Amino acid sequence: MEDKYTFETSEHTVHGSYEKFAKDLKGTWDGEELNIDTGWCTYKGHSFCFLEEMYVGIFELNSKKPITVKYEPDDGKTYISIRIGFTGSFFSKGDTKKFHNLGVFIYNSSQQFEIELPHGAKYEYVTIRFSVDFFNKFTRENANSKIKALFQNNTPWFHYLPLDVEIENFVRTIIANVDKDKRRDIYFFSKALDIVGIIQEKLEYESTNVKKNIHPEDLKAMMQLKDEYLSDFTEQPNLSELSDEFGMSISKLNRIFKSIFDQPILQFYKQQKVEEVYRQIIYTDKSLTEISMDLNFSDNAHMSNVFKKYYGYAPSELKDKKDTGKLK
Repeated sequence: MEDKYTFETSEHTVHGSYEKFAKDLKGTWDGEELNIDTGWCTYKGHSFCFLEEMYVGIFELNSKKPITVKYEPDDGKTYISIRIGFTGSFFSKGDTKKFHNLGVFIYNSSQQFEIELPHGAKYEYVTIRFSVDFFNKFTRENANSKIKALFQNNTPWFHYLPLDVEIENFVRTIIANVDKDKRRDIYFFSKALDIVGIIQEKLEYESTNVKKNIHPEDLKAMMQLKDEYLSDFTEQPNLSELSDEFGMSISKLNRIFKSIFDQPILQFYKQQKVEEVYRQIIYTDKSLTEISMDLNFSDNAHMSNVFKKYYGYAPSELKDKKDTGKLK
């Protein structure tokens, strides 16, 4: 069986957990910067605490063996955690393949949460954690606020949102600001608040189905499925193979996945793929043909039809707006 490293932590002891993590793996933690470099793992992170109750972190991991992080509830203040998966690369047999760990995961500190981080991979993610008391200080009183009612609900809950361009722009600004010599600390605070504000709008005004009392093993398995099997847009997942891998029928696998991510597996995968077309048009200089080939569409026309069905306009229109500086 493959060797695995397991680490237990709590949303209430963020910086204390990084200190322990560094000590366990003979790395360093100076109160803001985490550096670990073993024979099997390099882990770099920056985490900043604001007003004693808000933490903003940026992390980059490359591990040769699985790392399982267990978040255990405790009886302290209720904290809200936002974990934003970004992108990275898989390394195996001399080959490098890009993968996409995109998504916004929101949960409270009552949720028992276990993540198995992919191994043989390098990827980035951003975390934002704050107490409910902190959130209440920055929001006006509103007896009908759905998000306040949700945040004050101490039963375990979890919610997933796609990583849209608006949130991603703020994430990219945070990551670009890590350089110590050029750093503006206020960016970590202000952009994190911007992200929280966008999420607040989405939870407040959009129809949302927040998941409550999810079994930790189901959550762990479906997170693993999403991160390891739905992140390569060049190859559509095989449901029969996934059924064998996770030891359950296709219908049960789809049912549990939908209970967390609101869609069956293939529908979720296809939506992520078309959103990646949008993302590559916005953030890269690739031609539409290159994007179509990289994402393994049969041809440009196929990609255009799928994109237009989802967004209501052709990808060429989006690219023209970007190229002419007319993109809002």
